[in-house]
Amino acid sequence: MEKDFIIYFICPTNKYATGGVKQMYRQVEILNSAGINARILHKWHGNKEKWLDNDPPISYNPYIFKQIKYIAKSKTINILRRITLFLLKLVSKKLESNSILVFPEFYGLNAHKITPNLPRVIFNQNCYYTFDNSTSFELQKNTYTDDNTLAVLTVSEDSQSYLKYVFPEISIHKLRLGINDKLFFYSKEKKKQICFMPRKLSHDIAQIINVLRLKGLDNSWNLVAIEDKTEKEVAQIMRESAIFLSFNHREGFGLPPAEAMACGCIVVGYKGRGGAEYFKPEFSYAVEEGDIVGYVDKIIYIINLFANNADLIIAQGQLASDYILKNYSIAHEIDDVVNAWQCTLKRYNSSF
Repeated sequence: MEKDFIIYFICPTNKYATGGVKQMYRQVEILNSAGINARILHKWHGNKEKWLDNDPPISYNPYIFKQIKYIAKSKTINILRRITLFLLKLVSKKLESNSILVFPEFYGLNAHKITPNLPRVIFNQNCYYTFDNSTSFELQKNTYTDDNTLAVLTVSEDSQSYLKYVFPEISIHKLRLGINDKLFFYSKEKKKQICFMPRKLSHDIAQIINVLRLKGLDNSWNLVAIEDKTEKEVAQIMRESAIFLSFNHREGFGLPPAEAMACGCIVVGYKGRGGAEYFKPEFSYAVEEGDIVGYVDKIIYIINLFANNADLIIAQGQLASDYILKNYSIAHEIDDVVNAWQCTLKRYNSSF
């Protein structure tokens, strides 16, 4: 007979849309739909990502988040901090003895020191953040090698390869991310609009936008920065836009360009490591990171195609959408999440 358990995804709260938080919310919903008891664990009561429509079960535990802060910054737990932790523990959700904690990768290699007796899973959505907040850690016993770590979940071929190289002994499951085709779907009706997300690589963005304007961007084309938008608003902008500028930067996967492709945008820009698996030359235009002139030239080339060979642009947008929605479907994501957790819970039941 399998043991009872409850899975808590330790989840930060962001004011802006992030793919990492979106995927934690999605995974909790998938697990509960499959009859697996899972919850989001936020810091404070009232925390919820308002830019998402997802409504997973949520618990709150400021005690754990304060522990994470102290450990990440290697702070000595003095008397004042002990009192702070004691008071926060009183108002925090008590974690059951049958809990499994899911830590995002960016909390570092000392996360196993938080509730060390509870089993954990690492949801590593960007392998390039693995060593963040880890100025010092034990080589032989860290969050990835600790006996209570059941598995690592990751989201791309690139991240899986990286993690297998660095931590060859641990069980690693790759999840295919699913694009919500109720929001991100193909639209043939395109405005002369170029959209992009300005949160990362702002220095590159400023150069590319200004050089593009200096090279004589037609005034009939609009540049739209996607920020402070709900998921529905993001999808609407992408469906209306002819071009999406990718500023992926060493991403675990890089969800926004894939969502833009699903909407039929012509995507130009940086693959960002994880994005290499879907940045296909048949329908996208990759640029080497930092190649500002090459980036602007590609945008101008696509704009000219839009004016002189609209049928080709429409065909490429349709091809991109078909590819993304076939290979990164919600059904694939559900299968991968459920299968990965079934394997992980078998280990849990045999070990705890």
